Amino acid sequence: MRKRRTFWALGYFLMGGACLLVAGVMAAGADRVIHLIPVAVVGVPGVLLTLRAPGLGVSYGPAGVRYSGLFGARSHAWADIREVRVAVVPGTVYSSDVPELVLASGGTDQLLMLGGHSWGRTRNRRVTRLVAELEAARVAASS
Repeated sequence: MRKRRTFWALGYFLMGGACLLVAGVMAAGADRVIHLIPVAVVGVPGVLLTLRAPGLGVSYGPAGVRYSGLFGARSHAWADIREVRVAVVPGTVYSSDVPELVLASGGTDQLLMLGGHSWGRTRNRRVTRLVAELEAARVAASS
């Protein structure tokens, strides 16, 4: 089983740690219960980012693909995947290239945490390489 982590995992981990630090400082200075609301607003995302960031990415092997995102994980067998391609998520300033699994059921599953930004008509090379690896693994598993 091969694992590819998201490019931003370390950044998410550090951001979560910073949120937890700020929440801790705010909790230390809270003298009333109402002052704990900002602690929860900053601390909950901090815990989520700190705990989930090390596992963000995609694992793939002969059995299929397992994607771990910020809010959960999904798995697909290679038999359920018809194609792996680069999808473009448009934006107002720049667009994002994301790996997209085209499922045999007709739906799609975008691996958003593995996306990368692109400018104009140029593709994000990191995303393009990841899609090529996933498609090669899919073809090898189906033959």
